[in-house]
Amino acid sequence: MNESDFKHQAEIIRSDIEHKLTACGMLCRVFSRGKGHGSLSTKLNSLSDDGKSLKYSKVGKLLQDAIGVRVFLYFSDDISIARNILCAAYNYRDESSAVDVPKSEEFSVTRYNLVFDMPERYLDEMERVISNRAIDSTFETQIRSVLSEGWHEVEHDLRYKQKEHWQGSDDLSRALNGIVATLETSEWGMRKIFDDLAYRQYKCKNWAAMLNLKFRMRVASTLDDKLVKIFNADSEVAKKFLRLDRSKVFMAYAEKFFSIPLTLTNVVFILNAISEVSSDITEITPDRILKIRNS
Repeated sequence: MNESDFKHQAEIIRSDIEHKLTACGMLCRVFSRGKGHGSLSTKLNSLSDDGKSLKYSKVGKLLQDAIGVRVFLYFSDDISIARNILCAAYNYRDESSAVDVPKSEEFSVTRYNLVFDMPERYLDEMERVISNRAIDSTFETQIRSVLSEGWHEVEHDLRYKQKEHWQGSDDLSRALNGIVATLETSEWGMRKIFDDLAYRQYKCKNWAAMLNLKFRMRVASTLDDKLVKIFNADSEVAKKFLRLDRSKVFMAYAEKFFSIPLTLTNVVFILNAISEVSSDITEITPDRILKIRNS
């Protein structure tokens, strides 16, 4: 077996990242791996572009992906939100990271390959495992949507790693890239379906359903009767919530309101506290939420 010295550290940071994202209500799956002995040996002994010296050395470039974390998000519009949450939580190495956003005239997967420093609380153990090898005390995090990740796995294993099989078949390679266009359309279509269904629930005055479909969060879904009465009395208040930027609630929980239980009622209170939608809602907002807002 290709065992890894970094398996324990990889699981620790995976759990840490998963907690930070799910504590904000984000719909995601988080996986990790520590590079195995064979993979590490191959990479650490690889040559630089000049073919004369090692690519990695203790006095030069250090290998940064001994620990890898993958974050798969249900919706593509959550990718940038997850990135912002993680960049606020960990020391981000911008110069070592890669964000590949497709150009307007091409189809390809949006890839966020982000490099972070291992948190100080885990650093001693990380450095002990690194020992004297040319490995940095960092971890790499890839963020993608669930649909794009499926395509990427196929492309990576059956095209990138088998380039010789594709020589002289540029037409089929382009066709494989074209499948990404279908995935992008599917992702856009899913979001549109949820938005349209949220609007239908608004028209039917099903406020809890409207909010659940609008924000697409993993959250306790019942709504306080006092909020229901406010929405029933003035549907324009509900419409304002329907038009809010959903990223606001994720970032609010990540930055300030992480101690507040994640419920649909609290989501409304917090969004109202930071967006000032309704004075009637402000009047019934718990003091604890208002104090955090003002802190």
